[in-house]
Amino acid sequence: MAKDKNGKELPKGIRQKADGRYEGRFRYEGKDYSVVDKSLTKCKKLFNDLRYEVENGLYAKQENITVESWFKTWIDEYKRPTVKRGTVTVYEGHYNCYIKKELGSKKLKSIRPEHIQKLYNDLHRSGFSRNTIELTGVVLSGMYKQAVKNKIIKDNPVQYATLPRSTSHEERRVMTLEEQQTFMKYVKDSYLADICEVALSTGMRSGELRGMCWKDIDFKNKIIHVNHSLNFNNKQHYLDTPKTITSKRDIPMLDNVYSILKRRKKQQAILRIRLGDQWQAKKGLEDLVFTSEFGYPMNRDRFRHDLNDIISVINQDGIKFQHITPHTFRHTFATRCIENGMSPQVLKTILGHSKLSMTMDLYSHVLPNIKADEMQKIANLF
Repeated sequence: MAKDKNGKELPKGIRQKADGRYEGRFRYEGKDYSVVDKSLTKCKKLFNDLRYEVENGLYAKQENITVESWFKTWIDEYKRPTVKRGTVTVYEGHYNCYIKKELGSKKLKSIRPEHIQKLYNDLHRSGFSRNTIELTGVVLSGMYKQAVKNKIIKDNPVQYATLPRSTSHEERRVMTLEEQQTFMKYVKDSYLADICEVALSTGMRSGELRGMCWKDIDFKNKIIHVNHSLNFNNKQHYLDTPKTITSKRDIPMLDNVYSILKRRKKQQAILRIRLGDQWQAKKGLEDLVFTSEFGYPMNRDRFRHDLNDIISVINQDGIKFQHITPHTFRHTFATRCIENGMSPQVLKTILGHSKLSMTMDLYSHVLPNIKADEMQKIANLF
């Protein structure tokens, strides 16, 4: 290990030159890099910063930094330590699906507003939703805002691009009361019967239902505490906090939900004993309410797939029944609530929406059906 002129040991990779200045040197992939400064403290910082930049593809030759390399640094150093694991998964998914192919190999500094605009327009022309395009913009803007802060670039080109005008979207799928009854008749002998009825009776999201734990159930006060959401990343399930701050909420249990959960808790306890080592509860997920037949976390894609199978059987029996997803249960629950006079403000808290406008925008399709009846309530005033 090198020493300074006073015999003091210097950090690995740093030496003192004849003129008294300190020099940090290292080799990476066959190339030599170095920094020099008269202050040992500053030299150490420059040395460590340079090494990090070189090893992460961010060496001061900033014109060579690609969108791909900066995205990886942005995710690992600025997002992963500060946001939910599920958010990181969404950002990575959007980058890989919608950004990487078009922009990933380009130099970060070479991206202009027209490149971002073309990406937006191409996604729009391909039929992607407004939400998908907006989230693509969120990822790009976050990357470039940080690059500006780090003085890698001078300006953020994303701010000058315009999101394409949204086209009138297809109305959200909501089951009629007759459809709801038909569906529950066909699902009653399936392992999905319980989760579907609880979904239709609470409006909980798919991840919230699949991530619900027994410790979240207050049987005494008949309340479900929505504290978790089941997510999947890197080939494993994990519990995360709900989607937003307001998503963490309490939902009163209807009598049918109370009965389902009481019966299910008893049946699950018996099944655990009967299966013994064959009960495949994953570490950290042993307390889940809804699982596979052997205790494994309920997979989101299997949930969707098995719903499709049930709809196929209904159609094969000559009953016209449109496609549904797990989110259809949430929309259907909210529709039934509004149809039966629930206050939108109360519904907002049950659904976990952050704004009342979100609740009203999502379920405005219900209002025309009850508008005439509501108007009659003030008829006597005139």
